Amino acid sequence: MKNLKLLVLATSLVFSGGCSFLQSFHSQSPGYIDALIKEQRYSKAQSILNNITPEHPDYTALMTQKKRLQDLIKKLETGTLSRVKTLQQQNKWHQAQQALKQAQASLPQSQTLVKAKKDFLVAREKRINELNMQLDIHKGIWLKDAEPLLDAIVSTQPNNYERRQQQQQFKQEKSRTLKDLVRCAHEAMDKELYELGRHCLELVEEIDQENRYSKNLQPARTKLQRYDHSWHQQQIKVSDALLKELKQGYSHENLLRASQHLQKLASHKQTEEQQQYSALLKQELDNGIAQSMDAGRQLYSEGKITEALSIWISLRKITPDNEALEAHINRAQRVLNKLKRLEKQQPAPAYKPAPTE
Repeated sequence: MKNLKLLVLATSLVFSGGCSFLQSFHSQSPGYIDALIKEQRYSKAQSILNNITPEHPDYTALMTQKKRLQDLIKKLETGTLSRVKTLQQQNKWHQAQQALKQAQASLPQSQTLVKAKKDFLVAREKRINELNMQLDIHKGIWLKDAEPLLDAIVSTQPNNYERRQQQQQFKQEKSRTLKDLVRCAHEAMDKELYELGRHCLELVEEIDQENRYSKNLQPARTKLQRYDHSWHQQQIKVSDALLKELKQGYSHENLLRASQHLQKLASHKQTEEQQQYSALLKQELDNGIAQSMDAGRQLYSEGKITEALSIWISLRKITPDNEALEAHINRAQRVLNKLKRLEKQQPAPAYKPAPTE
């Protein structure tokens, strides 16, 4: 009886070991790897394939699958990074996070995706900070504009308790918002968000009539002044380079760059030196635009309507809202449309049979 029990135990151990072997072999079969790839369980498939030795009976087939898997992993990583970047640019942050999460479910060990997630979280935090700063700015603008109106209402109804209570609440909100704007100014300068910081500084100066925060904000002002000086010097260099290019000849590319540069400068307060460069650059730009428009008129007078229209349309980005340019374009388009109608109205030539010899 004892021997029978030992025999049964030994048999069970052999069979359990055999099943384990068969299971191990199955998990390293091309069919199993193919199933993992179809389910996009790339990490598990990669782990198995990395442990395949040349002695494996399906080594060649598995190495082919390994190459295919590497291509799929690269495609998934590249595609995910591109999609996340696009979604971030569209301010679809939740969808971007979901795309990363889905990709990491297939490749949890991917260092590319791990880094992408870290970069995403940093970018999202930066975006949240920017939005909070913009919210503080809008609150400050509202408070600045609303305060004289509320004061006028209270002075008109001095005995209105409800309005006086509202005025007290307003002052408390103004105090909180001022603190938020001071914090916004410092944080914006530290994160090199200079234009946001500029708005916060200007609002504090307008709202803080008692100058309680003037000394506190001096470091932020100093950083902004350094940035403005550096920015102005850089723009002068760009203006000087564009002037030299334009004096050598007017091409579509340098005219467009000059136009975009002047639009950029127009949105900033310029130094006296910058104003001089802007005036010279504007003069050269106007000369180039006039030359291009004349070239189009010359082609038009020669009957080359399509070529003239092409030049004029290309000038739209360089000189938007140019009424004379739009008049040329509209006239050329009308002429071309009329010529097309006339071509359609012409009767088809009569069929003449070829003469027989």
